[in-house]
Parts: sequence; C-alpha cells; structure tokens
Amino acid sequence: MPYLVLALAVLFGGAVVLMLMSAVVTALSPLLALAGAGTALVTASLTLFGRGPERPVLVTPDRVVGGTAGMRAKQGPFPRDWAWPGYLVAQWRRDLVAILRGWGGLVARGWRWAFGRGQLGAQRWFRVGLVVFLGPPFLFGGALGAFQGLLFGAVVLLLGWIGWGTAIGAMRGYDNTVRGLRRASASCPTCYHVMSVPAYRCSGCQTVHHDIRPGLLGAIRRRCGCGERLPTTVLRASRHLEGRCQRCDRPLRGGSGAVTDIRVPVFGPVSAGKTRLVHAGLVTLRDLAAAEGVRADFVDDSSRQAFQHGEQLVSSGADTTKTPAGQLPAAITVQLVKSRGRALLHLFDAAGEFFLDREDNSELEFLDHAGGLVFVIDPFTIGWVRDQLGGHLESRLAEAHPASGDPEQVYHVTARRLRDYGVETGKRALAIAVVKADLLTDVPWAADLCAGAVREWLVTAGLDNLVLAAERDFAEVRFFVVSSVLGTRPGHRMTPAAPFRWLLGRGGFPLGDDEEKAVGA
Repeated sequence: MPYLVLALAVLFGGAVVLMLMSAVVTALSPLLALAGAGTALVTASLTLFGRGPERPVLVTPDRVVGGTAGMRAKQGPFPRDWAWPGYLVAQWRRDLVAILRGWGGLVARGWRWAFGRGQLGAQRWFRVGLVVFLGPPFLFGGALGAFQGLLFGAVVLLLGWIGWGTAIGAMRGYDNTVRGLRRASASCPTCYHVMSVPAYRCSGCQTVHHDIRPGLLGAIRRRCGCGERLPTTVLRASRHLEGRCQRCDRPLRGGSGAVTDIRVPVFGPVSAGKTRLVHAGLVTLRDLAAAEGVRADFVDDSSRQAFQHGEQLVSSGADTTKTPAGQLPAAITVQLVKSRGRALLHLFDAAGEFFLDREDNSELEFLDHAGGLVFVIDPFTIGWVRDQLGGHLESRLAEAHPASGDPEQVYHVTARRLRDYGVETGKRALAIAVVKADLLTDVPWAADLCAGAVREWLVTAGLDNLVLAAERDFAEVRFFVVSSVLGTRPGHRMTPAAPFRWLLGRGGFPLGDDEEKAVGA
C-alpha cells in the first residue's frame, strides 16, 4: 500500500511538472519559434557570406573551363572562356546546397547533443527533456524561417533572371543589329578566315576569350579569371581589346568585327599589272577619299609599309617588282573613316601563277569570302591587239611588258575554283579592269576603249566569250579602263581607284558618286 501511494504521488507530481513545463513551453513557443526562424535566416546569411557552418563550393573560372561548373555544354571547337560566371548561372545552386546542409547540420548537432552516447543519466534526461519540450517549437520556427527564406530567395532569383535575361537580350540585340547594318565581320589577313565574332585577348593576363558576347559569363561586363573587367559586346570590345583570329590566333586589324568589312581579291594572268593596279589604286583612293572628306589610314605596319613602297613606285615611275610565285599574300588593309562610319578595305594580290591551273589555287581562301573581285586584263595579251601593233608600233609591245597567260583561261580557272568551293558567284560582283591604257591613247583602234566603252571594245577585240561568261556567272559586272600612269592625276577618267571605289559602294561604304565618267559598262 505505501508503494502504491508513493507511485501515485510520483505520477501526480510528474503530471504537475509536465503541466507546468507545458505551460512554460506554450508561453515560450512564440519566442522559440522566432528564435528558430532567426537561427535559420542567420545561418543562411552567414553561409552566403562564407562564414556559415557549411562553406559553399566556389564556381571558379577553372571549373567553367573544365566543364564542372554545372553549366550546359558549349557547342563549338572551344571550351567556355576562362572567366567568372554570373551568380545567377551556377553559384546560387552551390549556395543553396550549402544552406540546406547548414540547416541539416544544426538539427543533427542538436540530436547528438541530446541523444548522443556517453551522457550521464541525469544530464542525459535533462537534455532529452529540453529537446523534447523546446525542440518542436524551435524546429517549427526554423522550418517556417527556412521556408520564408527560400521563398524570398526564389522571388529574388526570379526577378534577377528576368532582369539578367532582359539585359543579355538587349545587349546582344543592339550589338547584332548595329553590326548587321554596318555589314560588319572580321577577316584574318593571314589565314583568310572570316568570322562574325572575333576572339579577344584580355588586357590584363593576355588570356584569349573566344566568345565575348553577353551571356552566361556576364551581361554588361565579364570578369576574366585574372580579375580584369572586360566589355561584353563586339562593338565595345573592338575599341578596347586586341582582336584575334578564331582559327590561327593571329592579330586582326583594328576594329575588325565592328565596322564594315570589304574584301577585294585582284586576280589575272602573270605580269598583267595586278600589283601596279593595287599600288596606284590605293594612292588615288587615298587622294579621292581626302577630297570627299574621308580619312584613309593604315592600322597595321605591314599594310602601311606596303602602301609607302607602292607610293614610291607610282611617284617615281619605277617598275613594279613581280609578286613571288607560290607565296600566299597577306591582305593590304586600309581603314576609311567618315562622319557616318568606318570601313576596312582588304586587298589581296596573289601571284598570277596561282590562277593558271585549278590545282594551284586551292589555298586562296580569300576568294571564297569576297563580296566582289577585280579581274585584270592586259590588253597586250589579246591576239587582236597584237595584230594591230605592226610597223612603228611594234616597239610598244616590248614597252608594255605583256602578261604571260590567256585571260580567258585565267578567268575560267578562277570561276571554276569558286564554284568548286560552293561560292555563289551569282550574288557577287566582278570588276573587269583593262590596264596599261596609257600605252593605247594614241591609237585609233583603241579610241572606244579609252573613251570608256570597255565592254564593246573587249567584244570587238575577240573576248566576247569572256564577257558573256562573266555576265552569266556574276550578279553584276562592270568594266573599267585604267592607267596607273595617267590615272593618278586628280579627276582623270582612267583612275585606278575606280574599280575599288565601285566595290566599296557595293560593300556598304559608298565613297562619293561612283558613277564616274571613267567607268564604262
């Protein structure tokens, strides 16, 4: 009986204690829930600042390049650039994982504190009691705080994604639209590769970035792995960074990819006068541009030296050195600047031997990317002209240093090469330039030629098949009579700048009125 009374007393006392504790817990529940919510939010905040119980994995540029950043696989020959990705791309997922692990770690530590091994009896029951009675409201508050934090974070992320995507779309759209209106592209003067977007070298660490456009690595600016801030559009990058070829990694001309890019190959038989035409054409084009208020300059040393050498030859009247056979030409690039825009004009002058046989011109990739070509005809290679040069005009033939090779053969070899490489000649222009006209100004049978009726004169001279083939193959053919001696004078109708001026206009950079009297079609 005493034991029963004692048991009842213990039970009654325990019930009273439980009731008192329940009352205390009930009274403290709001505070415990608030403490739990605060703990969850503080833990999340500390984790974001790198001071929480779990350190998030940092998405570094090395992970971006190595493909372990959790970003979708990049299409193309190059991995992603060595740059820090935007927070909304990958880092937020690592931070979320670290926050969830931090919360789970707190719960696990509380569990081990109460139910872990090695605890003494009274101490163990005290801890168990605290966890049992105080834990639920604390955990409820923590769960509520975690839910609120996650909900707030989701809203912030959603707004961030919307703003970030809008910025990327606007930046890309503006960049593409402006460059499209300018007919901008980038062409390598060394390997002849043409690309819509150049690679750019970081001004800090010299690392090459192959896709600088707004995207996963930055909307308005990107941060290189070295910490350098880089612009994210081609329009801005072309003003501040060195452009590189995507294929051979050689430097591009300044402004490539952001300004109008016009590529003009000059082809014809051996010793037809192609190099002389290029030199004289550039000299007169510079003077013509200056008269129109357009500045012509050279953005690279090799082009500047080639121009200076050509200017000396033209001014002195010295003979032009023959272009070495088998040597691929580097582009001679002139930059034209006027109030409404800029353009890069690339001239390619390959040796005539390349155009004698189809197998010899497979490396001339610059032919494939040209919007227009200049075909040089030496009139002194035409049989009909040779027949006219009898008597006292016989010495004129030796003075002309006539080309070796049939112009019709050279044309057909080049046209076939273009077709073999899938070039749509029906969308391109051809300027046919009859050169050395200064040696024909005093003969009556060349009067029509010198007057500008070039097409009719070529037909009369027996090149009617060539004329018809050219007009069939190309979208537009225009005929020019050129003198690299007389035509360098201001306003002369035989100006060697005429073919290049016409192709400049077709390429989107008109230079005054290209419908000159010097042009006959």
